[in-house]
Amino acid sequence: MLVEIKKRLNELATPKTQSFSYKLIPNSLPILGCKFPDLRKLAKEICKKDYKLFLEEYDRSSFELQLLYAYVIALAKMSIEERIVYLRDFVPTIQDWAVCDGLISSLKCTKQYPKEMLSFILEYQNSKAEYEVRFLAEMLMAYYLTEEYVEQAVQIIYTLDITLYYAKMGVAWFIATIMVNYKEYAIDLLKNIDDPVVIKMAIRKIRDSYRISDEIKEEVLFYKK
Repeated sequence: MLVEIKKRLNELATPKTQSFSYKLIPNSLPILGCKFPDLRKLAKEICKKDYKLFLEEYDRSSFELQLLYAYVIALAKMSIEERIVYLRDFVPTIQDWAVCDGLISSLKCTKQYPKEMLSFILEYQNSKAEYEVRFLAEMLMAYYLTEEYVEQAVQIIYTLDITLYYAKMGVAWFIATIMVNYKEYAIDLLKNIDDPVVIKMAIRKIRDSYRISDEIKEEVLFYKK
């Protein structure tokens, strides 16, 4: 099956997409040059076939293959327990923002199983690995900014190791997103996170947002460190 998938990827790849992706995605595995919508379409095809065989043959020879694995793990019909087993093996292998974010945006099952997924992602709360921290921060941002979970999500953010760049960016994105509906929590984060790079990133994202008022965009400038 893997041989067939690799052939399909090579057929989908173009030099133009490859060049663009290399500029956009630093630190990635070798890039073939496939478009994301084509990869999602291929992942859905795999999910209808023997997705377990595909996942068992985990091959990290290209960025596209790794992103394809992320999509299949997130989209295939399986129990939440089985999905978490695959995720537990996969998340530590992530080495670029695109695979990380592609996985997160595809994990819609989190809405159906919030408690189980929260228990899983909290395994990365004490991690120092850049993309494990980003994964946790952005999972909280994507699925746990609700009345039931928002306070817990904020408290988790305070505990994270944000030494590395893409971890900082994940936390900054969390702050900008929480500003939309939970301004008081966002302001507290701007006040209390003692990392000027994170605060600068968060303020920039807030000021770029179409969902945040001009008044708030001016107000947050006060919190620059």
